[in-house]
Amino acid sequence: MKSGSYIVFYWCCAYVSAGLFFTSCKKESPANPYDAIVRPVDNDNPTADNLPVGSFAWLHGKIFRPTCANSGCHDGTFEPEFRTIAGSYNSLVNHPVIANNPDNTFQYRVVPGNSAASFLHTRLTTFVPNTSGVMPLSLDPNSDFPDNQAMYIEKITEWINSGAPDMYGNPAPPANVNAPPVVYGIAVFPSGNTTNPYPREEGSPYGIGPILVPPTTVDVWILPYDDNALFNQFNSINLKASPNLTGFTTVNASPFVLSAPIDALMIDDNPGQFYYKATLNLSAGQSGQLWFLRSYLDDGVQQNATEIPNDASAYFWYLLFSLKIV
Repeated sequence: MKSGSYIVFYWCCAYVSAGLFFTSCKKESPANPYDAIVRPVDNDNPTADNLPVGSFAWLHGKIFRPTCANSGCHDGTFEPEFRTIAGSYNSLVNHPVIANNPDNTFQYRVVPGNSAASFLHTRLTTFVPNTSGVMPLSLDPNSDFPDNQAMYIEKITEWINSGAPDMYGNPAPPANVNAPPVVYGIAVFPSGNTTNPYPREEGSPYGIGPILVPPTTVDVWILPYDDNALFNQFNSINLKASPNLTGFTTVNASPFVLSAPIDALMIDDNPGQFYYKATLNLSAGQSGQLWFLRSYLDDGVQQNATEIPNDASAYFWYLLFSLKIV
């Protein structure tokens, strides 16, 4: 991440409010940035149980959001902010601590590759003097954290020690270095339509199915995020579609165009505003054929455009960004 203050996006909620790290929970509820978004379209997303186990998306869906983002705790009232995947990752990985132990041992909340040096891990496992206690301090009545505490902490430990990769499995950027952009949502509609997204195929053994589309022209909408660039400051964002998992080098790109936003659900089922649309002609597609999609995002900082998903991604993410002709 670049040095300097966070850019605040209400549409992808990378908001991190000022405050203390893991201080005691407060009763006051902060203003919810999602209140301005009315009735987002119900585009299909994976459930927390279907996310790749141990991935950061899974950690957020199973632990950080339901356990830590309850009212008055890490719901934007103070750092870290656990309402969204973006807010969680950016306020944890290589993010300087505000609170500390009496010896000021810790520098970052999460140190990629080193759980012992990560204050997050210590706050979950050890009582630190001059703090509010071992986290979490309070739980919702239906929380499954007490039943799964050992396993959840084990998965957090494994994630940190494996380098704290992002939700797609990409390596964490070094401290004080601009992070590559990511995509936090996809929705596909009939051309010119913004109210009736195509559904996903059900029953996939991978936890997510491709989006079912007819052989026609469709609109693909995405929600990109960059840690330092506003939504309209990308140099370019392009879309490629291929019937082969790795056949993208020879595929022509279609540009994503900055458009009037639509309200849809991000991958974590939080509402967000999708500003980028690309038109894809699938009229030559055959019934049953899979088309895999990749986005190429140029934030003007990375040496090369960031490819999402890429050849190193798990098959789950290929399917999340895929279409099936029906």
